[in-house]
Amino acid sequence: MPDNWTLNYITHVMSECGMNATSLAAAAGVSSTTLTRPLNSPDHKFDLSRRTLDKIQTATGVPYLPFMPGASGTIVSAPARDGDDNNGSAMVDVHDVRASAGHGAIVEAEDVIDRISFPLGYLERVTKTHPRFLKVIGVKGESMDPTIKDDDVVMLDTSKTSLDYDGLFVLRFGDALHVKRVGRASDGDVMIISDNSAYPPSKMARTDIHVVGKVIWLGKKV
Repeated sequence: MPDNWTLNYITHVMSECGMNATSLAAAAGVSSTTLTRPLNSPDHKFDLSRRTLDKIQTATGVPYLPFMPGASGTIVSAPARDGDDNNGSAMVDVHDVRASAGHGAIVEAEDVIDRISFPLGYLERVTKTHPRFLKVIGVKGESMDPTIKDDDVVMLDTSKTSLDYDGLFVLRFGDALHVKRVGRASDGDVMIISDNSAYPPSKMARTDIHVVGKVIWLGKKV
């Protein structure tokens, strides 16, 4: 694998943000193979375009300039956002949106309405992903009962958008937002599964589904 500055930058970003190449590519809006192919193949030329580097820098907040040949800048960590506490806590955005655990919630706005403080030690046990890629949203409906009940809240990791793994995801399909369990069908399609047996599973093509993020944490009312 070539030892060049773009490789050093990408590996630094992945380490700082707690992401792998696939999740970093998704967060930056570039093809996953742009990063995975050169990282996984020692003989592949690793030469990212300035446009790709700009997208990664914008998504993570980690500048690439200090890694360039002859640069004198200081290599920095992924920055804390306004309101983050350097003494041991991180703020996660709460969005004014509800994912449907039912037949689908139409979403017209996704404004940030609040922020929740999590102790860093606790959050790091939940996920290694940087807090800038986490979102908290509400859930409406009963199709995921008893796992997720009406008016529960969930935390999403928006860097995890691969449907190659089973799990709980917030998905957008049919112009609506859904929280569902995902499985893989033998023909390559995706099984959309509700935990409530009153809602039968359905099969969908991957191209008909947009993954908003993976559910990694659940908050319940007492």
